[in-house]
Amino acid sequence: MASWAGSSGSTPVSQRATFQEAFRVLGKLSQGEAPVPSAANPDQVLLEAHVQLNLLKSRNIYTRYPLGIIAVHPAPDTIGLQVESVERATETLFNILPVCGPDGELHGVPGLRITRWHKTAIELHVLGQPARLCLSGLPHRLWRQAEAGTLSKWIDPAEMRLCWRSSPTKYTTVKREGRSMWEDPDDDYTQTIRRGAWLSSGLLRRVALLHTVSNTFVADGYRALDHVALVVRSSHVRGQGPRPHHIVAALLDPVFGLPLRVARFRGDTDESYGADQHFILRDRAGTAALDLRASTEKTPSRMDGTLWRSIMRRLPTRGFTSPETGPLTILDGIGAP
Repeated sequence: MASWAGSSGSTPVSQRATFQEAFRVLGKLSQGEAPVPSAANPDQVLLEAHVQLNLLKSRNIYTRYPLGIIAVHPAPDTIGLQVESVERATETLFNILPVCGPDGELHGVPGLRITRWHKTAIELHVLGQPARLCLSGLPHRLWRQAEAGTLSKWIDPAEMRLCWRSSPTKYTTVKREGRSMWEDPDDDYTQTIRRGAWLSSGLLRRVALLHTVSNTFVADGYRALDHVALVVRSSHVRGQGPRPHHIVAALLDPVFGLPLRVARFRGDTDESYGADQHFILRDRAGTAALDLRASTEKTPSRMDGTLWRSIMRRLPTRGFTSPETGPLTILDGIGAP
């Protein structure tokens, strides 16, 4: 099986819970090489934006790692996500594999197909495009189980057209799986989504920040009604581990982060009080915005005690800090053009 770094031969950072491994990978980067590379083409960016949005939809599943993602392996021409369980794998496949309902409505990513099965991973491609995704972390048997498990989530799977199974090498005839809605250059919605897709793609490539630099224990989100802002709601452990501002500090870092600035902040800069914090980050061109809503919470009553203890064991002991992106410094210049 090919390396998760992709066929480009690059050695990007794999965002794991161990900083030692990250430092080793950083040491292997050539001069000027981005530690977290961006997607190399618009099709890859759009695929990753779809995946990120769908991962954020599943707050009903409590996982050891936020969104159920243990590690991210970004490369210019692909992205690899290591999932923590078969339940998380099933939920992910359910959200992204294309299915047409009896009314012709499409669910999932148009044209996405499972193209290769490996011992511990699967590869997915978008038909006619270079966009691809790798999911790892489970043995072959459990990936088969996860795929089959997607069917049980539909009220009546017999009425659903499973596009990835019924037409594995070409688009289905049902509105070309709804792909036209993403291709019309004159459609305002399409233009807005494409302009801002870089943010969701960039966040997916950095999604492990939620558990490597902060005490996040669960996260979810959605796209705002203006289709510009991506809302991310994060819940944080009270009184233990690095606080929410470390996520913002990492996203604003000039080397590891994204081209964003803090446009608005509401909350207390003294995080020892455990008050909620609300950050809105924007790019200067106004193409996208991250609406981060962080809250400090007690142990959820519906969460299994064993799972909660495993979350507490994996909390990082330090966050992301630098003179340029400290808890007060990141708020300087709020609202500046």
